[in-house]
Amino acid sequence: MQLLPGYSLRPARDDDAPAVVALTNEESEALIGVPLVDVEWLLRRWTAPAVDREHDVAVVEAPGKRLCGWLSVEADPPYTTAFAIGVVGLAFHGRGLGAAIVAENERRAQRFVALADSAARVVVHAGALADEPRVSALLASQGYREVRRMQLMRIDFSGELPPPAAVPGIDVRPIREEDARELYAAHREAFADHWGEGEETYEGFRHHLLDRPEFDPDLWFVAWDGDVLAGYLGAAPQATEDPVRGYVSVLGVRRPYRRRGLGEALLQHAFRVLHARRKQGCDLHVDTASLTGATRLYARVGMTAHPRFATWEKELRPAGGSGVLLGSEG
Repeated sequence: MQLLPGYSLRPARDDDAPAVVALTNEESEALIGVPLVDVEWLLRRWTAPAVDREHDVAVVEAPGKRLCGWLSVEADPPYTTAFAIGVVGLAFHGRGLGAAIVAENERRAQRFVALADSAARVVVHAGALADEPRVSALLASQGYREVRRMQLMRIDFSGELPPPAAVPGIDVRPIREEDARELYAAHREAFADHWGEGEETYEGFRHHLLDRPEFDPDLWFVAWDGDVLAGYLGAAPQATEDPVRGYVSVLGVRRPYRRRGLGEALLQHAFRVLHARRKQGCDLHVDTASLTGATRLYARVGMTAHPRFATWEKELRPAGGSGVLLGSEG
């Protein structure tokens, strides 16, 4: 990695997390007015079963060992899409660190190119704040193009909330531990339609959703059609951007059960629990081009959209396995 004299790169340690969170939120608060990450979220990503800490996560130190940036790159099978994050502290902008981090993430993503099917197209996705001109210019100059947008959906609670709508033949109830395997199977099926999704393992699914310290079974709902888990929702008691609000971490409905009002009913169940806990509203994030019609669902229940993230893409290897691997030197 090409850095200015006195700057260095090393693997990230758990005790780096508070400083990484601070510099990440310093940037997001300056640009969009809200924090976006917390220590628990960060360590959850760094310790995921598929992550190799030595190769996938690193921090950049300035002279005097001051942490000034960080990067990560990760992928699930079939390893055709690597997702990269790179952040530079505000005080260190303009020193070439952003370009160096982008190049380093590409270099590290080559380990996933080697794991993918030899004929498959492999890309790296870089996450960035939406409409941030400096990052957009940097990524465009490095051969990336914006391919997707994520937006925050938000609802404010006022007065009494309506009871959840009944869905004929469906029983909605709180999650139980014995539901976990069937929940994972439903999640795999429901998210097969989602752009950029890999084939997350059961262990990874549990790590990111069910085994979190803040997991609250009273905020998780599963919808059953007999012995078939038709849909599910998992929420957290507070959103990172605003702790007085709840947050929907995941919502999925199996294909045969869509367009029957099940997603709306699951949201209404969660909203009522959060409202009873005196939360002021609820947030979630959604792909603006979702093939499942998720944005329309959230609008129907009264949620409004706020731009948040953009995903930029660069091809590391074309389909057919031909071409030079980018960033493979050194």
